[in-house]
Amino acid sequence: MLDARILAQYIGFTEDEVKELCVKKNQNYDEVKRWYDGYLLEGYQVYNPKSVIEVMKWKKFQSYWSQTGSYDVVVPLINMNFDGLRNDIITMLSGQAVEVDVSSFQNDTVHFENKDDVLTYMIHLGYLGYDQTYQTAFIPNEELRQEMVRATRRRKWDEMISFQKESEALLNATLEMDTDAVAAGISYNKKTKEYQCKIESNHD
Repeated sequence: MLDARILAQYIGFTEDEVKELCVKKNQNYDEVKRWYDGYLLEGYQVYNPKSVIEVMKWKKFQSYWSQTGSYDVVVPLINMNFDGLRNDIITMLSGQAVEVDVSSFQNDTVHFENKDDVLTYMIHLGYLGYDQTYQTAFIPNEELRQEMVRATRRRKWDEMISFQKESEALLNATLEMDTDAVAAGISYNKKTKEYQCKIESNHD
């Protein structure tokens, strides 16, 4: 997941393979892409094979990650606040990427020294995507975004509650065309540097 090289196309299903499956199973490719794509490895769009198989089988778009053993390992880790890890998770939930140093992680799944170790471990497990060029981590698709939201709800983070309230206020101000309130909301988020609001719609 960090440096796939010639193995990139074998780590998961490629885009062409998923398109072929969608035709065979009469499935909406655009929706499959939104939910399960997002890993860009050496120029290949790579999909999580388990999730693709599940959605083809059951015809239901949902997260299938919580049915894996790795979910129980990850939840406690992302509920730790290593060096502002919570704020980084919130930033990624808003659609942004965060910087990560993957070189410090020693494949030790017991002792985590800092947030870079946790983020790198999550990249290894596939919970986060990794941009090798910019050395950033991000949430690759809707399936993983829902998993992150579910994890934050376990502890009801104060940061997440505040983020949701401010996002809702900014959205309402935007819909009401209140330019002063929108400008103030954006300015506040830039000043705090804790997270950046990004209003997204499921349908452009």
